Amino acid sequence: MTNTSLQTPVIGFTHNTSNDIEQIADKLHVQYLPPQGMSRASQLLPFLPFGSSTLWAWSRDGRFPCPIRLSNTMTAWRNADVIEWLSNQNPPISEGV
Repeated sequence: MTNTSLQTPVIGFTHNTSNDIEQIADKLHVQYLPPQGMSRASQLLPFLPFGSSTLWAWSRDGRFPCPIRLSNTMTAWRNADVIEWLSNQNPPISEGV
């Protein structure tokens, strides 16, 4: 008797796991926010449960990580800060479950 769960492909961890995750995300056509680096507002919005005006308001009042001003016309957020903020959010409670 064979165990079918042993035949399921497994993604192995390598020294370059970040590149592997990016390649898998490309194949699955999903968006991916890498844990390193920085992203601008337009790059973050697909991952956030709110829009642009809320992003800026919450960044100002401390409910969302503060952005870093890169130049007079460019502002970005540390991806690690955004990922941490997202992981600390409570999932919405579904009624009737």
